[in-house]
Amino acid sequence: MEISLSEIQAAHPLSQAIYEGVLEKPPWKTLLKYLEDYMQVPSATIVVRRPQLSDPGLTMYLYSDSDSGALEDFQNRAHLDSPFAELPVRQVFTLYDRVTLSELKSLDFYEYLNAYNVSDLIGFDVYDQQSHIRLRLRLVRIGDAPAFSRDDRARLESIVPLMNNALKLYSAYTHNSFIEEFYEELLGSMDIASVILNADLEVLTANKQAKLILNSEDGVFLRHSLLRCNQSADQQKLEESCRELITRDRDAEKVPRTRSISIDRTSSDTKWDVHIRTVEKQDVVFGEGGPELVLLLRGPVRDCAPSQSRLIEMFGVTPAESKLITHLIDGLTLTAAAEVLGVSRNTARAQLSSIFTKTGVNRQSQLVKLVSDAFATQWQ
Repeated sequence: MEISLSEIQAAHPLSQAIYEGVLEKPPWKTLLKYLEDYMQVPSATIVVRRPQLSDPGLTMYLYSDSDSGALEDFQNRAHLDSPFAELPVRQVFTLYDRVTLSELKSLDFYEYLNAYNVSDLIGFDVYDQQSHIRLRLRLVRIGDAPAFSRDDRARLESIVPLMNNALKLYSAYTHNSFIEEFYEELLGSMDIASVILNADLEVLTANKQAKLILNSEDGVFLRHSLLRCNQSADQQKLEESCRELITRDRDAEKVPRTRSISIDRTSSDTKWDVHIRTVEKQDVVFGEGGPELVLLLRGPVRDCAPSQSRLIEMFGVTPAESKLITHLIDGLTLTAAAEVLGVSRNTARAQLSSIFTKTGVNRQSQLVKLVSDAFATQWQ
């Protein structure tokens, strides 16, 4: 990718917002606000789509602080007959460049425009061949506002080469990191098994603790990247809870919603406590396949771990042994706990044997119950 300095320094009132927008999170948020003034429109939208080998790709719908209802309605209703969904690249089009009024009235898209009182559209697409990312910029006029004029077209045409260059920069340096950082922010720094799911219960990302649980297939597991439960009743409960959360989130105000369920484990008679919440997406709407839910998996005995110092004080264990106890009571197997702690399974087994001697128990389930009972008042 080669972009000359003269291109980047092109004198344009929006050039700074265009190029600095590459590094914004989400990208081009400031530009969208400026565009609404620059083009005298009530709403500006950017859609960024990156196809992948296995599916059509993840779409990000970026919008300013304007009402996002029309955008999300378009996303959810998927107007496949829209003549404005995808445009020939690096050219500016208005709605009636693409379709006559009589043709428009025969489309479902016409009903969508009427529902939101849209009188005209203008926009362009740019495309980066190396990354296959397509950026779509769309602006609307509402109600009795005049249709887009030749001057409007010229003004928008003036930023096409700038956006084309900016997309190359974005594609090369920032797209993947934005998605990864978005996921990382959702998972946070919680020392608890956490996964991010889309509407199909596909696991988009998982932290280390969650991967260990999924790999152990202890009540929950992955099948072709989809989250599955060993018990059919648990699977039905999980699907119903997730579906209800997603439906409510789309139909109501945009605040995170939560559900809690339990899932049977196969390694013991205990259950996983599963907490599910909707993803909070500020100024970003992801298309089909995007993140919808954060799912947390916890063992059966704690809401927060007893401190290592309290374990050492009460049971006389070493600091290393107290760390192992913490992971075991959080539901990890001995092998999984050893991996988290970065020690061999033989080392973890020796530590567990020492813990058994000091606590007077001889089974892991007994140890969990002992610690649970000892700290029950602190955990409530």
